[in-house]
Amino acid sequence: YQQKRVGEGVGPRTVNMEGQLLRSILKHHEQWKLDGKYEPLPEPASEAGRSLNPEEEVRLIDAAKSRPEWAVAYHATILENETGMRGFEVRNLQLKRIDLLAGEIHLLKSKTKGGVRTIPLSADALESAKALFVRAQALGASQPDHYLIPAFVSTVVEGSNGTAVRVRRYDPTIPTHGWRTVWRKLTVKAGLRGLRGHDLRHNWVTSHAEIGTPQSVLEAQAGHLSKRMSDHYKHISEGASRKASDELARVKAGQRAEARAKLLEQARANTAVNLIASTMMPTKADAVVGQSTAVH
Repeated sequence: YQQKRVGEGVGPRTVNMEGQLLRSILKHHEQWKLDGKYEPLPEPASEAGRSLNPEEEVRLIDAAKSRPEWAVAYHATILENETGMRGFEVRNLQLKRIDLLAGEIHLLKSKTKGGVRTIPLSADALESAKALFVRAQALGASQPDHYLIPAFVSTVVEGSNGTAVRVRRYDPTIPTHGWRTVWRKLTVKAGLRGLRGHDLRHNWVTSHAEIGTPQSVLEAQAGHLSKRMSDHYKHISEGASRKASDELARVKAGQRAEARAKLLEQARANTAVNLIASTMMPTKADAVVGQSTAVH
């Protein structure tokens, strides 16, 4: 089973999770006989994700918005990359969770309890949320419980002659299943083959780590972070902290050098003033001669 799934391109972590599920089911029914033989597949040491440099971000965004039919994938990409939201959180957004006036998204359901949160929207994320909102309304979304990205479904309706006719239409009561095909195409066009949608969340986390955002603030917006992502964040943050510390030390050294130069200049000026003053003051001998002249 493991070999078959790996041959189908499934990752080792997914295969191990499936194996654990099968093992639990068979054990429950007393049919598991492989305790001494079963070994999970080795998993990569780190699956935290991939981050993008600014040039790669530009290529990705430009590719996503290059075709009108890719509009949903483009706006979803912006939301994930600008907010750290998970893909399934974007897919399951309901209209009532989006406050366009306040520029916020209120998530009350997520992967974990820590995922329940309020997400502030950047200017770009807000524009994408507005665009998807308008699109949803045009596709029939009118109730608070309707979804921001309606699913394109197949349904049966009665034809003009009374026969059943199968048609495809958007249903705002069902969330989209995703944009995987379009994502594959646009990442290839951007020269980023293999980039996953979840990597956008990792990219967002990395960007915050590089500017020194406290992890408590980060998790308030991103929700729960996996141990691997937390470790990655800590590693990047420590590097950013070291860089910031070195920069602070450089700035302070410059400030102290400037202060010393000013103090030295002031001391020299004071010495010069005192020297001039001392040369202009009459000596004791001059005072005696002056008194003698006055007597005569």
